[in-house]
Amino acid sequence: MQLLRDDDVSQALLDGKTVSVLGYGNQGRAQALNLRDSGVQVVIGNRDDEYRDLAVSEGFEPVEIPEAAAAGDILLVLTTDEAMPLIWDDQIAPGIEAGNVLCWGSGYNVGFEVIRPSVEADWIMIAPMMPGNVVRTRYEQGQGVISQFAVERDSTGNAREIALALCKGMGLTRAGVYQTSFRGEAELNLYTEQVVWAGLAAWLQFCFELAVENGIPPENVVMALYASTESSEIMGLMAEHGFYKQMKYHSTTSQYGTLTRAGNLISKEVREQARHNLVNDIQGGAFVKEWTQDNQAASKRLEQFWQKALAHPMSLAEDRVIQMIQDVNKTDTDS
Repeated sequence: MQLLRDDDVSQALLDGKTVSVLGYGNQGRAQALNLRDSGVQVVIGNRDDEYRDLAVSEGFEPVEIPEAAAAGDILLVLTTDEAMPLIWDDQIAPGIEAGNVLCWGSGYNVGFEVIRPSVEADWIMIAPMMPGNVVRTRYEQGQGVISQFAVERDSTGNAREIALALCKGMGLTRAGVYQTSFRGEAELNLYTEQVVWAGLAAWLQFCFELAVENGIPPENVVMALYASTESSEIMGLMAEHGFYKQMKYHSTTSQYGTLTRAGNLISKEVREQARHNLVNDIQGGAFVKEWTQDNQAASKRLEQFWQKALAHPMSLAEDRVIQMIQDVNKTDTDS
């Protein structure tokens, strides 16, 4: 892996080019604003909704997606994963010309062959490893975020250089970008969501329930698990010093308790389920079928899971804890 920075790349290949940003949502807004502030000509394509209104309020003149797709030399395809296949053939594909550059913010739809773009265009991907609001805030602060890029098809001979030019225009090379593949990015992204974070979500909920069952007040548990922000600080130390090395900043009691008890907490069944999620659901395509091909049913399930999650006692307890912290912070600010 090689991290490429500002001094390693040039933005010159964007001179005279029009970049059409299709979708002014999470990443679309950040990337459009950053590119515009870097001197790039940007067109916004978005349907008539609140995101379009936001684009207008921020100085853009949005058009419908088909018009934007036809206007761009470079298309940043940043609609949601589930919406993209529904609008690709009718709204995006007709506007693509030979020599255009198609850029996605995720390898999902192309990597899993949900959509099949024009072979006469370049296929590239730029995937910031942060939410869009952080991409924008870091840019305004003169910083960037670590990001991935990929080149799947190089029809023009300049695909890699254009990808890096876009990374620079977005401010990403300030922090560093590294090359991967569409499928590689998509699989690893789904792995973190469906194994790492799914496991963490289930584990934290279980830890809350176990502690409350044994007499510890719910608010105290929420505070210890995450609301105090100690956990997020520990994650930061992991990134700065290393997963194990950050333990040196904890007491020896903590070090001993963590290292001696970690090995027997994950059962064989849990390990097998994690392997199934990766090999069968992600790499084997079961998740793509479930979420993309059967999206209507999956979206209903998502809403049901949201309702269940928000009604969980941990969610109710955290509402009280977060409100308490906000009230204290407001008092400090007012005084």
